[in-house]
Amino acid sequence: MKKCLIFFSFLLGFNVNSQNKSLDTVAVRVLDRMAEFIGGLGAVSFTADISTDVEKGKYGSIKEYSTAQVFMVGPDKMHVQSNGSDGHKGYWYNGETLVYYSFNENNYSVVEAPSDIITMMDSINRAYNIEFPAADIFFPDIVDVVIENFDHIVYLGEKEIEGENCLHIQAVNKDMNLQLWISNDAFYLPLKYLIIHKDNNTQFEVTFLNWDINPDLPSEMFSFDPPPNARNIAIMANELPE
Repeated sequence: MKKCLIFFSFLLGFNVNSQNKSLDTVAVRVLDRMAEFIGGLGAVSFTADISTDVEKGKYGSIKEYSTAQVFMVGPDKMHVQSNGSDGHKGYWYNGETLVYYSFNENNYSVVEAPSDIITMMDSINRAYNIEFPAADIFFPDIVDVVIENFDHIVYLGEKEIEGENCLHIQAVNKDMNLQLWISNDAFYLPLKYLIIHKDNNTQFEVTFLNWDINPDLPSEMFSFDPPPNARNIAIMANELPE
């Protein structure tokens, strides 16, 4: 996914000015390898299992789950289907428009979109508050963003996730504890990341499964064909996309 730039919402809102930073060069090098490999992909598909602590329960936060199937062909094709606590949703992007479809309500919206995945995801998120699942790891400047926004970055050694050997990285600032588990093989793909918000101890976790590198994906899967009786509805924008 060359030159991917995807909205890294959980980091961009924080700026760290501490003079007391510590950067583990091994950790930074592992992150660099992950970013380099992902940045060189022409196409990719994967499954993301997501759990989110939501502060809406009467007696405190509750955990919600969703699973997303993600298909991308750089620079301008993407299809996502997400199924979880907030329903079954689909997104189709073809380089010109983005279609959002609710399987539960059988309605859809079509909005004009920028000409590449990177700009599109950032623009749509800002305009419509639509968050694309597990998009964070495709951000091309992920290493620079982590270094800029976290006080301490450390390599915690080899660990095992779902039977796979991983390289465990932790980044910490006063607000957040970020951990990534990256495959310890030729691909350096992320297998899991975890964000812990220190103020309320809520967590956001993504587990990556079924990575398929440079798959041959048909162009038809990025076009939306409305099902029978589906309603075309308008969605309100926060602001006009750039």
